[in-house]
Amino acid sequence: MTESEKLVDSLCFCVIDLETTGGNAQKDRIIEIGMVKVKDRKVISEKSFLINPLIAIPEFIQKLTNIKQADVKDAPLIEDVIDQVIKFIDKDIIVAHNTSFDVPFLNGVLARLKRAPLENKVICTNVMTKYLIPEILNSNLNYMSKIFEIEHSKAHRAADDAKATAHLLIKYLSIFAEKGIKKVNQLYYPRNRFELDRIHFDKAHSSQQIMSQLSNYRFSVTVTVKGQRGLILAVIPLLTPNEECDFVEDLLKDLDWEIITVKMLHPFLDGLLLFNNHFSKYPTDIGQRIKDYLTKRVGQAESDLTLQNLDFVVSHHLVAEQVISYNFLNLNTSTRSLFKIPAQKKKFFQFLNSQINRFENQQKGRRKNTIHPELVPLICAYLSKEKSSGDYLLLDRKMVKSNRDTTMKLIERFVAESSNRAKFPREHL
Repeated sequence: MTESEKLVDSLCFCVIDLETTGGNAQKDRIIEIGMVKVKDRKVISEKSFLINPLIAIPEFIQKLTNIKQADVKDAPLIEDVIDQVIKFIDKDIIVAHNTSFDVPFLNGVLARLKRAPLENKVICTNVMTKYLIPEILNSNLNYMSKIFEIEHSKAHRAADDAKATAHLLIKYLSIFAEKGIKKVNQLYYPRNRFELDRIHFDKAHSSQQIMSQLSNYRFSVTVTVKGQRGLILAVIPLLTPNEECDFVEDLLKDLDWEIITVKMLHPFLDGLLLFNNHFSKYPTDIGQRIKDYLTKRVGQAESDLTLQNLDFVVSHHLVAEQVISYNFLNLNTSTRSLFKIPAQKKKFFQFLNSQINRFENQQKGRRKNTIHPELVPLICAYLSKEKSSGDYLLLDRKMVKSNRDTTMKLIERFVAESSNRAKFPREHL
């Protein structure tokens, strides 16, 4: 067992979830409490209570939780079970998927009963998710259970929500251990170290170790090479890293690097645009070598696409059910527009229309982009080759303006057909 595994296994957690009559901790009341203890990355005990709130449960809460007034009629009052709740929590680290709700609500109960507030350390798996998967647009427990394949059959029931949160916590603890956590404090503030889509190497790692890692990856990545003071020396997009280690290894021999970051990449177009953003800053020979290599990988067939006949390019994102939209009417290659479909389909369509209106009214029909002229043929050739692969959807602005329903059906079908080949975040770096 590694030191990191010993660290996470030395901690005791109590996962809690509350169902209440509403969101006001002063006026509303608890109707159900679910609690799960986690030790050694295993669920070791569970406890739950239905609670009689002594007030009416609103109709929408009954529909949300499936807890009816009759279900709590003979349930104990909160003051009858609070001692059992506090005893079960003990001195453990309290975990919830929204601690800003559950912990203050529980402390509000204790205040009304003239009891001392909880002083336990607190971890929020919802906040933790946003650190570990920075580009995730939806981190609610239902969705997290879905993408991590956690059983969660009774959403908005305290016992089942607490159990799902406990299993999400266990997955995260294993990730922290895999990524070499050194201090307990890093559980609370995991910024810039434990992201699931990337891994960092420094001079303590040999070139052979880095190549060994790359040789295991069968999904696209970017390799970002930094020198002293964080200066970016190269960005290398790799379609299939397990086949491309030789090129990376040869390039690294000519770079005085300090840090290398390997980041999962989807779509590959994102890697080409990232390479574009730094192309003019590289030493001429390095930039040219990467460009020639990418051109060879993409293929040199004459493209039937140009920047003049590209309006919007939509791609699946690394996170399931998310898409990236590239606006080629006004392409800023440093800006990414992310949407979750179908939840944000209305917002997405409004975005498309606003970009078309800007193009027609403010830009007077003049296209703008920040693609380096030397890289335009490469990017157009790549999109021409891949447009029928299912990884990209090309939208015409005239169709978007004239037929909303057709546009949205195309987008929804495109998202539904995503295979999420990288299996992210279940499989990660």
